[in-house]
Amino acid sequence: MKQNHDYYQNLLKRLCKAHNISPRKPRFENIEDVVIIHVKNHLKEGVDLECFKILNLIYQTVVPLGIKFNQQLYLYPNGDRLDRVTVTFNKNDYVLLNKKLAVGDISN
Repeated sequence: MKQNHDYYQNLLKRLCKAHNISPRKPRFENIEDVVIIHVKNHLKEGVDLECFKILNLIYQTVVPLGIKFNQQLYLYPNGDRLDRVTVTFNKNDYVLLNKKLAVGDISN
């Protein structure tokens, strides 16, 4: 039986590497019916430019395929400092994203 592959995770990590961003920076997590991509901000002041680059890569690769997702910013308590950004997919939408990548269906 063919093993399930996470084509999107592989794609995003390869794109990060191609843009000189550590492929470990976007961290993937599966929780019940949700797939979450965490992007940690490592700057004490301001926002890590790599965070924006990764978010841009996600937009460029997911939006054209018509896949729904949510984005949320997490700030440190009692401050204006950004802790991380998360991009959240419903499990069914993420499965559809991987199916489209598996077969090369780039229409939405």
